[in-house]
Amino acid sequence: MVDTRSYSKTVHRSLLQRELLGGIPMAGMLLLIMLAVVFMYGLELYLAIIPIVILYFVMRHLTKQDPWLIDIVLDNINQKDVLLP
Repeated sequence: MVDTRSYSKTVHRSLLQRELLGGIPMAGMLLLIMLAVVFMYGLELYLAIIPIVILYFVMRHLTKQDPWLIDIVLDNINQKDVLLP
């Protein structure tokens, strides 16, 4: 017989958390990898790795506070500006 008083089920915490790549969301990591490829291989600016590493640690710190912050910022940057009359 089924107990109808309690419909609770155990849910693993890993099912509720976001999947992060290197501690940051995948869109942020792809952005950093793309910047590294462009600056290091395309422009041969090897000292550009320093700001990219600093940006990685800043993004990782912000992701610890709110896992959706990087996605919200990237969505707001990509949003089209529309002026309605």
